Amino acid sequence: MAKIYEILTVFKSVLVNMTRQGISQDDIIYIDIYREYMQMAQEGRKEADIRSFLSQKYKLSASTIQKAIKRLNQEYEL
Repeated sequence: MAKIYEILTVFKSVLVNMTRQGISQDDIIYIDIYREYMQMAQEGRKEADIRSFLSQKYKLSASTIQKAIKRLNQEYEL
């Protein structure tokens, strides 16, 4: 087991950079949703249908899905 201090020390530079760029660590829960969204979009499905499907699957509102997709699709400068 590792202490929180040790984990934060290892990932400090990444976490600091993310914070400066306005990226929330909470967005990690949307990674699978984003992946599914992109796959369905590439298959040619309508955006509203995708949001509706993911909303039901993950028990989140369609607007939450839309906001998460928008955030995860933003450019990030390393």
